[in-house]
Amino acid sequence: MLHFLDNLSVNFLNTLKRFPLVSLSAYLMSLILLIFTIAGHGDIETYPNYDIANKIAFLMTLAMPLFFVLKLSSKKQFMTLIGIALLVTYYLLFIPDDFKHENSAFFQRHFLWIVALMLFSIVAPFLFRSTNNEEFWEWTQRIIFALLATALFSIILFLGLEGAKYALEKLFNIRALPRYSHRMEEIFSLIVFGLFSINYFLSQIPKNPLSITSRPYSKIEKIFTKYILTPLVMVYFIILFAYTFKIIYLNQFPTGVLSWLVLIFSGLGIVTFLFWTPLWNEKTKKYKKLIWIAILLQTFVLAMSIYMRIEQYGITENRYFIALAGLWLFVTSLYFIVLKNASYKWIFITIPLLIVVSLSGPFSATEVSQASQINKLQTLIGSSMPLSEESNSTVKYQISSKIEYLFRKHGIDSLMPVIPEIVANYKLKNDKQNDCEVRAYDSSFPHYATKELGFNFIDKWQWEQNLRYEEKSIPIYIHTIRPNNYSTMNIKGYDWLQSFSFYNPAEGMGIRGPLSCPPMVKEIPNDFNNTTLFALKTDNNYIHIEKEKKSISKIKIDTFIKSIKEKWEEQYKNSDKSITPFQEVGFNPKDLTLEYEDSKIKVKLFFQSLEFSQKEHKLMQYNGRVLIHEK
Repeated sequence: MLHFLDNLSVNFLNTLKRFPLVSLSAYLMSLILLIFTIAGHGDIETYPNYDIANKIAFLMTLAMPLFFVLKLSSKKQFMTLIGIALLVTYYLLFIPDDFKHENSAFFQRHFLWIVALMLFSIVAPFLFRSTNNEEFWEWTQRIIFALLATALFSIILFLGLEGAKYALEKLFNIRALPRYSHRMEEIFSLIVFGLFSINYFLSQIPKNPLSITSRPYSKIEKIFTKYILTPLVMVYFIILFAYTFKIIYLNQFPTGVLSWLVLIFSGLGIVTFLFWTPLWNEKTKKYKKLIWIAILLQTFVLAMSIYMRIEQYGITENRYFIALAGLWLFVTSLYFIVLKNASYKWIFITIPLLIVVSLSGPFSATEVSQASQINKLQTLIGSSMPLSEESNSTVKYQISSKIEYLFRKHGIDSLMPVIPEIVANYKLKNDKQNDCEVRAYDSSFPHYATKELGFNFIDKWQWEQNLRYEEKSIPIYIHTIRPNNYSTMNIKGYDWLQSFSFYNPAEGMGIRGPLSCPPMVKEIPNDFNNTTLFALKTDNNYIHIEKEKKSISKIKIDTFIKSIKEKWEEQYKNSDKSITPFQEVGFNPKDLTLEYEDSKIKVKLFFQSLEFSQKEHKLMQYNGRVLIHEK
């Protein structure tokens, strides 16, 4: 045991000596997050300098791979200064104060910076030095196996700690740090993945990459390469080329998923090619170029597939990266086919460089996709005016989708060039609203924008339903013309707000809690999160309200729903309006409100949407909210 601890201490000190700034970054990040976890995220957010500490912890996730790359590239001290300068620049220019509420694109870019650095770390020791492919692949394997071993041992250690905690609680009724028992999983994760994982991975990195010599594969490595990777590539090869012939023979357009299948095939093909490095001999080396030829041929299919999607729907960030990957595969395939002594290291140089190009400058994924979607949206709106509910459903869906994409990925200001008046009015409306209305309205800008354009927002599911239904079976979709939020409800005299839905009638939904917006309801329990006072069960004719699994009220709704259908028939069916797929009809909230009262309970039901089949007028689904007061 002492010998094991001695070796562990020596390895720890050696790792700290070799990669001091990488380890320091890991310790700093883990320490800050541990403090946040122990103190409670909700409480510590009010502390002074919380935002600064949070940004530093986030920055350390980039500092670790950066200092790792710089250390492998050169042992000179000025590289450390370069790393610190880069991190300070990134902190000041690229991390906003409230970065937690940034859109997903911000975190995607940050993750890609980390990926680029990790890939570049493979080639860093050989950047300005010549090496043969066998030695370079030996070094690459060491990095890959170090990552795999670190992941495996970290998971085992985490599960071991969780198991020990569980055993202590169940066998001895002992809770370690009982005050923080509900946060132990987070604490274990930070200890294992923030401290152990980083330092164990660093300890597995060879000290002298340039002195590593290639070695024969073990039996396990040969089996993995010959009988797992190679058959997988062959299966993908057969499937994709059979599909390619089908496209040519039937003159069909390729599906969107084809792009991802080509990328998976190409990735597996490249990995297989690399793993075959020590196995190439006089008999097998004639097959070396076949993998790259197969990849090259599939890049043409990929180009056709992604071009059609871009031509039809414009460039998004995902399509940008797929197109960039296709371009890289085309050039790399030619490089390995044409040059006899092509170097592996260019694979790990070009990928990080392309990632850097895609993340910054005028040709970045963000700039290109935003410009493309704005252009497409301007064209769609300009060519479809005036827009209304009777407009083509595909056009309405595409406009809805592009507004939602730009709003989610690039923020509301990205839509100023297209719909400036709608954006300005929306901002003005939010400025005038208070607490509840702003929260209810702020996340629904795409819905607000399409409504101002003349139609209700259509999501992908609704659009697919439009395509699926034939005219005779078109459903009628009735909904409120504005959401039933706290600002539009008269809640006086009620205690609880509950959601209900008919499309999931098997299970009643537990109470969501007391009303939280003014005017406040008196005498509501403080600890409402663990309270389940009521449950609602729904069907075609009744809404059943239960308390503690006992029925306390049975509200008949079939007559009310029938009256709604009659109102629709009177207003729309006999009019000269044409019925379009998935006919949407907006009703005033008062027309969809049902009040009920008996000796035990008083309720007010707000139906938010109902769906009927057009052919049979059969009720298909409904949902809404209910205010409850128990007498």
